[in-house]
Amino acid sequence: MHAEPSKHELAYREIRERIIDGRYRPGHRLVLSSLARELDISPVPVREAIRRLEAEGLVDFERNVGARVATLQDDEWEQLVEMLALLDGFAFAAAAARVTPQDIAEARQYNAQLRAAAAAERIDHGAVMLLHRRFHRVLYRCCGNRYVIESLDGIWDRIDASRVLMTLYPALRLSTAVDEHDGLLDRLERGEDDAAVLECCAREHNLNAIRTIRKNVA
Repeated sequence: MHAEPSKHELAYREIRERIIDGRYRPGHRLVLSSLARELDISPVPVREAIRRLEAEGLVDFERNVGARVATLQDDEWEQLVEMLALLDGFAFAAAAARVTPQDIAEARQYNAQLRAAAAAERIDHGAVMLLHRRFHRVLYRCCGNRYVIESLDGIWDRIDASRVLMTLYPALRLSTAVDEHDGLLDRLERGEDDAAVLECCAREHNLNAIRTIRKNVA
């Protein structure tokens, strides 16, 4: 029989979910007393939850201002994607020995939905980023290293919470990304490439997001 989550855990989960799904956007002020009333708990577990979210990089705490949802400044989103590229490249290469035909089929299904979204008259940015994240997670979850998986999950959380890529990626990058996704899956299916080649291809795919966006917003 599982123990009920603590008030701190419940506050953490609820506030975190609101940050990730965009209900609390970057810069949104997190007022302890208001959150405590809304969640029907004391301010203490709310404060603990916010400190935990601060440690994850999802919340910033400023003296005399208080807690706010973290905002990525200028080139910080690029640094985040660079870290994503490094870890995702490693995970993609490591996954090659473990990925199953079912995993590849699932990833192709997500990519087909992404391609359809790219061709749509109106793009649902939130849905696109969710599918994009699911596509990559199908593959990196097979890498066999839980610390890498946890780190990648954390980076994706910060990408989602920042909203930066959500406003830029679907319109500027999606149409070329889906072709690159197919290329990555083809490489896995053929099984002819060594780890160094696979890692490089996955890393460059992620870095292309920076290159494409910078080229179009400069």
